[in-house]
Parts: sequence; structure tokens; C-alpha cells
Amino acid sequence: MNKTALQALPAEMVAKLCRSKPTRLSLKQMYSMGRHVLDARNPSALVIPAVFLHQELPIRLSHALKLLGTNILPQVNISELPTFQRIARSYLEDISLVTQIPKPSTPKLESEFTTLLRDLDRRHKIKMLAVHQGVQELMQSVSMIEHNNETQATDAEKDDEPKVANQLDPAADQAIRTFFDTFYTLNIGTRLLIGEHLALHDRGVNLVQRLNPVEVSKRAIRNTCHQLSFLSPKCQATLTPPPVHLQATNPGLTTTFVDDFLHQNLVHLLTNAMQATLETHVQNGSPVSLNLASLPSSASTGSSANHSKRNYITTTTARAKLPPVQLFVVDGEEDVTIKVSDHGCGLALAELDRVWGYLGTHNHHLPKARQMARYFGGDLSLISMQGHGTDAYLSLHRNDNLLENWPTSLANYQASAIEATADVDSFVNELLDLEESSFLYQRSNVLPGRSLREKAQERQELDEPPSSTPRDNLVSHQAVSSLNMSSLSTPLSFTPL
Repeated sequence: MNKTALQALPAEMVAKLCRSKPTRLSLKQMYSMGRHVLDARNPSALVIPAVFLHQELPIRLSHALKLLGTNILPQVNISELPTFQRIARSYLEDISLVTQIPKPSTPKLESEFTTLLRDLDRRHKIKMLAVHQGVQELMQSVSMIEHNNETQATDAEKDDEPKVANQLDPAADQAIRTFFDTFYTLNIGTRLLIGEHLALHDRGVNLVQRLNPVEVSKRAIRNTCHQLSFLSPKCQATLTPPPVHLQATNPGLTTTFVDDFLHQNLVHLLTNAMQATLETHVQNGSPVSLNLASLPSSASTGSSANHSKRNYITTTTARAKLPPVQLFVVDGEEDVTIKVSDHGCGLALAELDRVWGYLGTHNHHLPKARQMARYFGGDLSLISMQGHGTDAYLSLHRNDNLLENWPTSLANYQASAIEATADVDSFVNELLDLEESSFLYQRSNVLPGRSLREKAQERQELDEPPSSTPRDNLVSHQAVSSLNMSSLSTPLSFTPL
């Protein structure tokens, strides 16, 4: 998009959108709408959700833009950091694109609108990847402030309250966590609405489904084994991943949730558990002495239970004595809870709190996974014993009438930096004055100034993460497809509780 077209977006429109409230949806509403479209078997059925998105997306995008214009710390203005400036400008371009396209009130216009949604989806993924680069800039700014504060303190004050190296001030750390929790939560809904429409239009499926968490868990276990081979080449040179024992109180249970969200969260938790197991129990490429987890209580009673016990022991001892990762799926009255347990080294209490932070971490997977779980009333928590292992509890609320968990902390930001129309206008004008240089990564297909047609010609190139993206916990699709499936298979024992 050229600068003239972008300037055609009235600043007062952005200010109005920022003051508008989003329409919060429930999982039941999303699922029902998706089923209506699929059952209709008619392209015209997509017009109604397309018209809703045409109205709703500018509001949600404006709230994300407004958040980027706030001051999360008194000394740091995040809107002045180069990467976050470009991310904010990209949001402004997204708003301009959606508001300037005609209302998709016919099947033909809906098809054109869906083409735009594909581009917005790709731009959204690039923005999320770029956040990590922006966090590095934020860390540098915060470090400089902390250093200046220390040098200004007297020797007596330093002696009274010694600071731990690289430890962020608690108030600043909490402010940064609140900001990124809010930012990621805002984008969960945007991503879901766009992804749902694309799935219905392009693949004839809906992302919100009546799913079986046990089956999703099995698929996550298989996929994690492929990823772990790519992520831990040092260990995987001689050892396959540890076994995973899956147990469920009700193997046939179903609940309404987003399949991709649940699968993604389970892969992150299983990856952490398997890596902790390998790092703790493998030395010089060989397993060390281990204490295996006790057998399930059901494996100790009855003749049929004895048969289960034999199968359980055979599966475990065939794995070179690596302790298993345990995955439990429990069907509760109000919640479906999934527990992932490992026998790794565990975390100290101080370390446990830091995993929910955004600065000084390799990735944001755990805090993002928690926001994803909380978005529809669930949660993610960790309990760890240093020297023994870690238990992760992922809960899904069974009430599918709960509305999206729009971040309450956003109200604090609305009352501060840019709620007034003049402040929004000023922020928008500053973004318009930015130089149109390369956006986030030096790759032609991720420049915001490229046209939809130019980007469509290069869609295949974005299937892999950009080369400058941190490789931690990112898996190349080509790398995964080239792996030997048989060499990475991990035993999966399933035992009803």
C-alpha cells in the first residue's frame, strides 16, 4: 500500500474505532455459525459472516494499534521502538485495507474480501514473529534504564538492597507482562475470526469444533516427536524421545474448543516435558540411572488388569530406561483438565515465576499458551519440584456459552495514553510520517508496501519462518517432512483411568 492510499484513511475514523467496543462471541456462536455455513453448501452462506468481519475487524485492529501507542513504563515509550513502530504502521495499513474494500454483501464481493483476509492472515503472522525482535529492543532500553538507575544510587542504598544481576524491577516486570498479555490476547481473537472464515471458505471446515481431547492429545504426541528430533539434535543423535503414557477417565469425551489452539498448547507442553527428561536423564548420549514412575493403580488388580500391567511394563522397558512423560485427560463436570508430568530436573520457585515473563526468555510460548487457554474461561498453571519434575495443568471450560475474555487491563490503557481523539490523531500522523523502508525482515514478500497481487505470487515462500527468526521451538515444514518417520516413533500406551 502506498503512502497516499494510507493517508486516505481519516484519522478521526481510527479514533472512532478505538472508542468502539468489540462484539464478543462465544465458542457456541462460532461453532453454530460454522455449522450453518457448512450445512448450507452454498457460497452465499458465507456472506453473513463476511459482513460481520468487515465491521468487526477494524475495531479489533484499532484496539491493538491503540495499545501500541501506550507507555508501559514511565521511561520507555514502546511506540518509539523501531520494530513496534513498524508493527503499528502495519496495523494501520490493515485497518485501511479493510475499511476501503466494499462491504462483502454478495458472493462475488465475499470472494474478494476473502482474498484480502488471506493477506491479512499472512501479515498477522509476520507481525507476531516480529514481536520477538521488538522485545529485544525493549530489553535493551530497559537494561539501559536499570543501569542508569544503579549508577545514580548511592553506595549505601546498594548495600541495603543488593540487586540480582539481570533481574528486572518487579513493578516494571509486571507492567511489561500486563502489556504483552493484553497484546497477545487481543490478537488471539483477531487470528481466530480470520482463520475461521478462511477455513470455511477454503477448506470447508470450521476451526471451532466438537472435539475429543484424547484424540488431539495423541496427535500432539506424534507431532512433538518429529519436532523434538529437530529441536534437540544433540540428544536425538543417539536416543529417540521418551515414551508418553496417555491415560483418560473418559476416552470418548467431547467438548467445544479450537482444535488448533489445543493442539498447539499440548505440543508446547510436551516439548518442554520431553526436553526436560532428555536433558536430565541423558549424559554423553546414554541414559543415566532412573527411577521410573509407578504403575497405574488399575494395573494391579484383576486378571484383565494383569494383562494391562504386562503391556505397560513391556512398553516402558523397551525404551532404554528413559522415564515416561505422563499425560492425563480428566473429564470433570465443569472443566476438561489435561495434566502433563515429567521427571526432569524441575524448577526452583523463583524460576517458576519467570517462565510467565516476556523478557530474557527464549520464546513466549508458555505465557501465550496461558492467554490462549484463558480466552474462553480455561487456564494453564505449573507446579514444579526442583530435582523431581514438573506438572503442567491445562484446563478447558466446558461452558461453551462463555464470551471471549476481552482483556480487562485494556481499560487501564484506555484511561491513559491515547484515549483522547487528539492523541489518536497524533499517533496516526506519526505512523504516516514513518519512512516506507523494509518491514521487519529483509524479505520482499513481507513488505507492507507490496500489493496483494505481488504477495499472492510469492505465497509459497512464507511457508517457512524467515531466516532471521529465532529457531527455538520453530520447525521447518521441509525439515519435518524429510525426517524418517519410523526412526522417530515413540511408544504411546493408552490406559483408561
